[in-house]
Amino acid sequence: MASPGLRPRTGDVPIPTLTGVNRAVHDIVECIEENFPSYIVDERKIGFSVFDIIKAGSLGHGTSVEGNYDLDLVVYSSEISASDVCRSEDHFKPWLKRIHHFLENNLEGFKFEKLKQRSLQFDYHHPSCVIKVDLLVSPHWDSCEDFYQFLKYIPKNKRELFTVCSSRWQVEFMRRQPPAVKNYIRQAKKWRDDAWPEAEGGEGRPSSYLITLLVIMAFNIAKSRRGSFAEELIGLVHREKLNVHWGRRRSKIQDMKCRFYKPSEQIELLPSRPRVVDPANPANNVWISGIAGYKPGERAGNYDGGDGNHQPLLDKIRTITLYFSSLQLK
Repeated sequence: MASPGLRPRTGDVPIPTLTGVNRAVHDIVECIEENFPSYIVDERKIGFSVFDIIKAGSLGHGTSVEGNYDLDLVVYSSEISASDVCRSEDHFKPWLKRIHHFLENNLEGFKFEKLKQRSLQFDYHHPSCVIKVDLLVSPHWDSCEDFYQFLKYIPKNKRELFTVCSSRWQVEFMRRQPPAVKNYIRQAKKWRDDAWPEAEGGEGRPSSYLITLLVIMAFNIAKSRRGSFAEELIGLVHREKLNVHWGRRRSKIQDMKCRFYKPSEQIELLPSRPRVVDPANPANNVWISGIAGYKPGERAGNYDGGDGNHQPLLDKIRTITLYFSSLQLK
């Protein structure tokens, strides 16, 4: 329900009032931070230290569309060994099982849905709302430079697995984006949700994060050329040698200040095109990881890895034009 004190500007997608959702998020985070580290079952310590909990996904990025709250919570811990995660066939699952056990016994309103290799999916029935949550875990790095050095020296086929670990920098990247571009992102997500209804299932559904990065790049290009945003976005999607990375135009202040890694570092780990480089994890080609099929009613995850089937996106992308007719580049 929209707050009477918040009135969206003409042409904007209404920004959802997140009071109830944020209360729910606060209660989940508080429960984990205060009680999980010391959690013991049958004299065996199940809990582990919590360095930080990051609100990621659309809520953390400030790009939620009303009625479709995409909440990813990432629990960072210095006790999670990145090397162990890399070597284990179960990856993050052993750590997720421990949090699952805790939440099932300590968080009132917790309703389990699915335990995956990279996430614990559940519904949280809070007095103010019901939200779907993807809870993930991550080792802690002091800086993105330390994270980058780790990525360089692990097998190439393991690097994308650690995209969840860069959530904190993804949130920071989005915090630096202007409000105007977030309106375009919301509209693009509305188009995606209409074109790929979750209840029906389908192939080639673009993730929220892929949409976000494509919209930011198309927005910047359209502003610099004073052209059509929709046509720039369509052109990017159809570009055979797509090459999206960050901070390569030295004259573009906005592009430079959104950079965590040097341009040479961004393409070092992803030398082949087409590519949409994750600004927070330059080993993650979001052009591949951000496209996947799904079953009817299945929850799509931003960190599951993709299948690279772009044909449905190529077939549907031109229908996006009408969703931007009321917005102006600012």
